[in-house]
Amino acid sequence: MAYISGSLFIIFWLIFSGIYEPLTLSLGVVSVLIVTTINSLLKLSVESKGSFSYRKFFAFYLPWLLKEIVVSGIKTSGAILGFRKFKTRAKKIKASQRTPLGTMIYGNSITLTPGTLTVEVGQGDLFVHALCDRSLNELEFGEMDKRVSDLEK
Repeated sequence: MAYISGSLFIIFWLIFSGIYEPLTLSLGVVSVLIVTTINSLLKLSVESKGSFSYRKFFAFYLPWLLKEIVVSGIKTSGAILGFRKFKTRAKKIKASQRTPLGTMIYGNSITLTPGTLTVEVGQGDLFVHALCDRSLNELEFGEMDKRVSDLEK
């Protein structure tokens, strides 16, 4: 399992990095090895292995998340450039995931979405800081929470 996740990390790193110089490539490989080792030590993938659908993740959730990142990036850029009014806020958001892996994916998805940041993970909730009230309202509505929970069998 570590070989598969390590290979996926390397592929994603190569795609998103866009820099193919020897020093950068070697540091990328080292960072992938460190992340894969930490993941193996935490045993998140082993503990959640039987209850998580990677097929659904790559087929349905990842494309939806990438769309949300783009849409949120446009909204956040509009707020920063002054096209929209914004008010920063922080609040606890309910997390309905049953496994540590599901909670980690939910928290990381929030942080990957521009304008939002998962500050703390608690039992059944996440403390989230958002640049715009609308972002927190969307998280409270729970579509991302539901989509991540659907990945858990």
